[in-house]
Amino acid sequence: MTASPVVARSTHPAVAAARKLRRRRERGRSGLLLVEGPNALAEAVGHLEQVFLADTASTFSRAVAERCREAGVPVITVTAAVLAVLADAETPQGVVGVARRPTTDLATVAARSDLVVVLDAVADPGNAGTVIRTADAAGADGVVLTSGSVDPTNAKAVRASAGSLFHLPVVDEVTAADVAAACRGAGLRLVAATPDATTSYTDLWYADPTAIVFGNEAHGLSDEMVTHADATVSVPMARPARLGYRGHAESLNLATTAAVVLFEIVRQRNRGSG
Repeated sequence: MTASPVVARSTHPAVAAARKLRRRRERGRSGLLLVEGPNALAEAVGHLEQVFLADTASTFSRAVAERCREAGVPVITVTAAVLAVLADAETPQGVVGVARRPTTDLATVAARSDLVVVLDAVADPGNAGTVIRTADAAGADGVVLTSGSVDPTNAKAVRASAGSLFHLPVVDEVTAADVAAACRGAGLRLVAATPDATTSYTDLWYADPTAIVFGNEAHGLSDEMVTHADATVSVPMARPARLGYRGHAESLNLATTAAVVLFEIVRQRNRGSG
């Protein structure tokens, strides 16, 4: 069998079409997104529509591309320079896929969920992607991003999610009022994580169906979201009284806070079921 020629032009129709997906508007219009790296592609095989493989790719990337080909996904071999046009990462990993984003809606996610993670106007794509990955690891049933949040199909968010974007439902572009109404309709208690709360996250019992909300990195939760919350919790900072100690942090990174709270929920529920 004759090998397909290596594509060396970024003007190639398939490359040009995929390159447009670096723009949010095009991703929203088409329902497609770019997935970079062999690990992420391996998680997204069932959603892939096309794969671009660099002719200089590693053995691992080639093996993942072959797995995609065996699953019926077209694989186009390109030069490293062409792949770099598609990749967002500073150091491309030799393979980029075009995937169709799984679709759902807020009401469906709420109705089927025992634990939902809500990101309220979260701006950093790395944080958003990491929280999606953490929510997946903690057994959450879905992630919701309110309007003003970063696009979860942003290349950095997709990389940070490590494939979890394809494992659990992710809904975006909804309002705080939408979230509150969906939670009420589905019987989910809405719990807001905020530094000002007087209740520690460990002092609340999470056995009931819960939607847990985390806010913007710089500004925290919107006033509207706090107004809708049934309860608020905080992650208290340790304040060790050590002579000459000056370095204690005032707060945790958003993604770290989410991990701490979500795995407390996991701990409580595992203990309760044991």
